[in-house]
Amino acid sequence: MRNRSSGINTVLTILLFCIFALTALWTVSASVGIYRQDQAAAGANNSSRIITSYIREKVRQADPGTVSIGSIGGSRAIVIAQPDGVYCTYIYQYGGRLMEQYVQSGAAPAPEGGTEIAEAGSLRFETVRDGIIKVTCSAGEGSSDTVYISV
Repeated sequence: MRNRSSGINTVLTILLFCIFALTALWTVSASVGIYRQDQAAAGANNSSRIITSYIREKVRQADPGTVSIGSIGGSRAIVIAQPDGVYCTYIYQYGGRLMEQYVQSGAAPAPEGGTEIAEAGSLRFETVRDGIIKVTCSAGEGSSDTVYISV
């Protein structure tokens, strides 16, 4: 009788240990999935903030009266003219990326000719009122950032 009771205790102990190990493994697995989702959302949110910060600083560095909204390849762009009027900088979205292109004034810039700055799912520029531009950027799933820039 004693051997039988000892065998049942051993089996129950091993069974309890297996249940504990499976529960711990399931908890770790679920935590890793949640962590990856949070990191992806945070990365997309940071990307949109970086893009709007980049655009804001470019506009702030420009001389007064040299910033406007124009177009390049059918999409809207921020155009920053140099004080001498010889060159312009275009900041725009092309192919899911934030692009910047420095061209001679009056030349027709090609959107694919710019320098890639960052990934940008969507980018919108609007003139809210005289001297204020609204920039809305979405870099990923559901995360977007909007800034108002005084020119």
